[in-house]
Amino acid sequence: MADGFMTAAIAAIRAALLADPDVSAFVGDRVVDEPRENIIFPYIRFGLITPVPDDTDGTRGQKITMGLESHSRPIAGRIQAGRMCEAIEAALHKRPEVLTVAGFAVTEIQVQTWAVCRKSDGATYEGKLSLEVRLEA
Repeated sequence: MADGFMTAAIAAIRAALLADPDVSAFVGDRVVDEPRENIIFPYIRFGLITPVPDDTDGTRGQKITMGLESHSRPIAGRIQAGRMCEAIEAALHKRPEVLTVAGFAVTEIQVQTWAVCRKSDGATYEGKLSLEVRLEA
């Protein structure tokens, strides 16, 4: 079965982040949906993903709002989590050409906002980035 809009977009975002030298310098291959218990820091995790139909008269489309989280520990902390968000933004913002999505055309990708905070565990800093991807079938 072929991937739908959302699953295809997730795979394409992950591939683009892993292919970007600035992002991969931070995380290697640690761009995950759900981190394993003993994951090495830093890493990027997919957060909330909200797909919304974005059809026109002649085209099926979808607008996907996607959260990405950068996780860092205090050795590098807030600065590293922020630099990771900056690297993600540089890799993706207004660069639909970096996404290869089988069966779909990427018409737009835009980072909407990001912020860095300390998590309640007191040991982790987390950057939360929101982006929007628009796809057409």
